[in-house]
Amino acid sequence: MRTHKLGGVVIAMMFPAVGLHAASSFSPRPCESPELKKADARCGVVEVTEDRSKPDRKIGLNMIVVPALHPNAGVPPMFHLEGGPGIAATSAAEFYVGPGRIYRESRDVVLVDQRGTGGSNPLHCPAIENRPPLVDEYLPEDVIACRKDLSSKADLTNYSTMRAAEDIDSVREALGSEQIDIWSISYGTRLAQEYIKRFPTRIRRVVMAGFAPLDYRTPLFHAMNVQRVLDLLLYKCRADEKCSAKYPNLKNEWSALLTRLDHSPASVQWNGAPVSLGRGRFTEEVRNSFGTAAGQRAFPAMVHAAFSGDFAPFLRSERKGPSPFANGLYLTIGCSEGSSRIALADVARYTAGTFLGDYRVRQELSACAEWPRYQLPTDFFNPPASTPELLVISGEMDHVMPPDYAEQFCSKLQNCRLIMIPDLGHGPFDLDVWTGGDCYDRITGRFLNEGIIDESCLKKMHAPVFR
Repeated sequence: MRTHKLGGVVIAMMFPAVGLHAASSFSPRPCESPELKKADARCGVVEVTEDRSKPDRKIGLNMIVVPALHPNAGVPPMFHLEGGPGIAATSAAEFYVGPGRIYRESRDVVLVDQRGTGGSNPLHCPAIENRPPLVDEYLPEDVIACRKDLSSKADLTNYSTMRAAEDIDSVREALGSEQIDIWSISYGTRLAQEYIKRFPTRIRRVVMAGFAPLDYRTPLFHAMNVQRVLDLLLYKCRADEKCSAKYPNLKNEWSALLTRLDHSPASVQWNGAPVSLGRGRFTEEVRNSFGTAAGQRAFPAMVHAAFSGDFAPFLRSERKGPSPFANGLYLTIGCSEGSSRIALADVARYTAGTFLGDYRVRQELSACAEWPRYQLPTDFFNPPASTPELLVISGEMDHVMPPDYAEQFCSKLQNCRLIMIPDLGHGPFDLDVWTGGDCYDRITGRFLNEGIIDESCLKKMHAPVFR
């Protein structure tokens, strides 16, 4: 299983020519985790400059190298690029020690916390990240306080996707590798595209899961994309004999539940205290639960219970601890590369008629009004014109990035192969509860290791049943 303006002012950001970055060498030390120690994983940092115009200001990129089981000197290391943006890549290390061993059969797996995440000068907003999931995420006073705090510790205009791509190449150079392979997911696929554009000769093969276009205007299309999955889910329940028998009025119950929350928020208990749950927060958390097939298949039971006044099944799926995102990095990249390109006239156009509505977009646009932004070259948003060997995996039930995005991207490239997996959500996050779930890693692992795509096991890969 993978468990894995100050005040509105636009700040210019300059990007010096490629090849001017300088990185320290990698000085490994044994990792502290027992599981990583047992695998002889190496932990350490590679230092890079935060801002090339200020060479004395450094960032230590936190990283873990999980060694090859049977090293082959001719096989490049595989770099894991995480989603978010804001999730630490090193959080996936134990996956590669256990069920992800196929990826390091003949080469090392390298996990580098993107600048602003994990142990790489993380841009955390504690008041936002520690807030219970049932209340609005971005309160203006918390956003302003976090911006002021982080701006005293970091130049936020230097925490972009472009700078992160340069960091990847700095680590490659520090490790002495001529080329690398890349496994990427969600936002990580955008970072992978930027790396391909800037360092095309340094890559051999790439896997992109939950493909995200470089010009994606986060979060403008979230409501439309999750509505697509909801409609499919309602159809799948009607087509399933047991689900349709158990929940014959599911669509009507869902509509009635939303209407009720529109007029009167529900009072629910969270950590022993009453919380007022309105439609906006409720539907955003439902959207979050759609990240996995298991979460989607629990939807009919959750709706039926909530319609009857019992929110316990819904609450059981909620995050219990802090958010896994470094929200400062999420806002830094999201506001500059996504929200800044959202026209207000488009908000209603892309959210009308959806169950989520404009809640998520309004939340982020409000936060971004208080967050610094950097300018990007106009060609940043263009996809790569050519790629190395590339395999794109898309889920039929991806509630964030529908298969159409991947199909449009891949259809214009000679070296790109697209596989769409029925019933799969945004990524391979719950494959341990699938029948034949290991098929996913067998396909992608063999492609990265051998350049061979064998999808025959997909016939025996099945999502969990409706609860």
